Amino acid sequence: MYIPWLTRNIAAGSMLTGAVALAVGNILPLVNHPADDSFAAMLAMVSSSPSLWLFAAILAIAGPILWLPGILATAQSAQDRGRRLTSIGSILMAVGLVIGVGHFALYFGVLGSAVSGGLPLDAAQKMTTAEDSYIVGSVLLWAFLVGLTVGVLLLTLGMRMSQSVPIWVPVAALVFVLSTFLGGPVATLVGVAALLLTFGSIAIALLRTTPAGATATEARMLESKRPVSP
Repeated sequence: MYIPWLTRNIAAGSMLTGAVALAVGNILPLVNHPADDSFAAMLAMVSSSPSLWLFAAILAIAGPILWLPGILATAQSAQDRGRRLTSIGSILMAVGLVIGVGHFALYFGVLGSAVSGGLPLDAAQKMTTAEDSYIVGSVLLWAFLVGLTVGVLLLTLGMRMSQSVPIWVPVAALVFVLSTFLGGPVATLVGVAALLLTFGSIAIALLRTTPAGATATEARMLESKRPVSP
């Protein structure tokens, strides 16, 4: 399917800024994470750098929102072969990203609220434990993870079937998925690199989208809405 030039550029920009914002929002707490993995050390880190915690929260929440236009436009970039898989993957991922806004708001908000409210350590830990065990937090987390990971795998496989992306892109997507569930500093950094490689390649594929079988001249004529000369 043909995607106009302006739409392609907006979609690619959306995809890149969303992926980078989400990646940076998750890396900032990791880089500043205390060596002592206790809750007390974590709370002290948030308390000593409330502006950094808020900035990381804004990036993590804004990332999925910025990402959505690019993800939804990706479904239009696939050719007949792989289009259905690409569409299903993009929809699943879009749903996961929407749910991810709630997940990140809850994750960053609980500790941030505990610090800004001046709660003592014991009370803040009880509130965090209660949030972790509450069904809403669990549903948001798993719905986000399933939508994101299954969606990105189907999306990249569909785009590979339509030969829109190189063969290593689904492999990079799989690395990202595995790192998401492994956790830890090394896995997080590897996952961020795989994420940026995956969606950087998809953004390039979006920018190169032209009508099936059309020449570059014909594509430009379509963009300007001029008929192709016989």
